[in-house]
Amino acid sequence: MPGPGRHVDTNGAILDTLAVLVFCTGASMTFSEIASIRTASRRLLLVLAVTTVTLPALAWLASHLVTGQVLRGGVLAAGVAPTEVASVALTGLAGGDVALAAGLLVASTLVTVLLAGPILSVLGAQSSASQIGLLATLALVVALPLVAGSAVRTVDPLHGREQPLVRILGTVSLLVLLWEIASQLHLRASDTRVVLALVLYLAGGAVLGWLLAIGVPSNRRTAIVLPTAMRDFAVAAGIAASAFGAAAAAPLGIYGILVLVFGTVAVYTAGRKGVRRGTA
Repeated sequence: MPGPGRHVDTNGAILDTLAVLVFCTGASMTFSEIASIRTASRRLLLVLAVTTVTLPALAWLASHLVTGQVLRGGVLAAGVAPTEVASVALTGLAGGDVALAAGLLVASTLVTVLLAGPILSVLGAQSSASQIGLLATLALVVALPLVAGSAVRTVDPLHGREQPLVRILGTVSLLVLLWEIASQLHLRASDTRVVLALVLYLAGGAVLGWLLAIGVPSNRRTAIVLPTAMRDFAVAAGIAASAFGAAAAAPLGIYGILVLVFGTVAVYTAGRKGVRRGTA
């Protein structure tokens, strides 16, 4: 049903839904859990610095495979997006260092809020929003809901009884966001170039994560590779919609599917390796 999805998107529904999803993400972490991230601060800072510079460059290269400024802007938005929320849970399922993965999530989100606009400008993206406007949008839609959700979790007025409802709300908002983004797609033969660009960008992110994880313990290796390769398609869609218009969010629906499939395969592969080591 793309028609209703495009209609609600014209009124900024992507950003509203994203705010709800980010709030639910924040509601899964207390401030003390976020503060415990400093135990992995050295490696976190290295990964954060490299990805902040390299991933936008990879997205810029991949975007040249796409025709049209709007769709190209959608690919570029993936390059300035923070770590995918699901990568933290997948890191835990793979037996990785969840604290490091969560640290990359929080830190990369802050970097996105502060630097997404300037980075897009450096890459030559012709944004319809000013840098200050994009910063304000990300602060309202990403930073504020994340802090508010974490504050609710920290205060815990309902003693955790709200968590099942928060999880349901998070799942529903994710599905609605996918529908809103997918409604912008107009399936054409030329879309194969968009898919190819996003696959190459994802592959480049995975290789970068593997390089950054060389020489670290196995549990931290997963916590670096997954968050580096998996960027948050929901936040990317919000950036694309805000900076280039709702139609620019279309490629992020494809990217979201690619990211989740990649993460699932990576966890399955890590589990198989763990079984073989245990047998040996």
